[in-house]
Amino acid sequence: MLSQVVTTDPVRSFNLPVDDMGRAVDFYSRVFGWSSEAIKGSGGEYHHATTSVVDDDGVPLSKGAINGGLFKKNTHGIESAFLELEVDSIDDTVKKVLMNGGRIVREKRPMLDFAFFAIVQDSEGNCLGLMEYRK
Repeated sequence: MLSQVVTTDPVRSFNLPVDDMGRAVDFYSRVFGWSSEAIKGSGGEYHHATTSVVDDDGVPLSKGAINGGLFKKNTHGIESAFLELEVDSIDDTVKKVLMNGGRIVREKRPMLDFAFFAIVQDSEGNCLGLMEYRK
């Protein structure tokens, strides 16, 4: 029997690096039926990928589904896929990352006008995006 775990920092989305945005958007649309849309202000370097039917707030209606995005390689200083976690405080989370063998890949920065974003690396070299919504 699985024990129930309550997390305060849920996985919010996935992010996949691409060389050619048009080709990648076409691939994921044709193969998996995803719809993709360039995020305003990203200069076409980031496309939101919808993998599941969503409600009016953009939250997937299917249990366990997450949406994500495609980013042009090196726009975040990395070339690998990464998960994005929603955290209450990037500053507090970064302190925990550093205390437990991780490192900062990209410092905390504003994300458009609604959030802050940073990228850290875990103790095994995996990258994780941290999203903190503005209060």
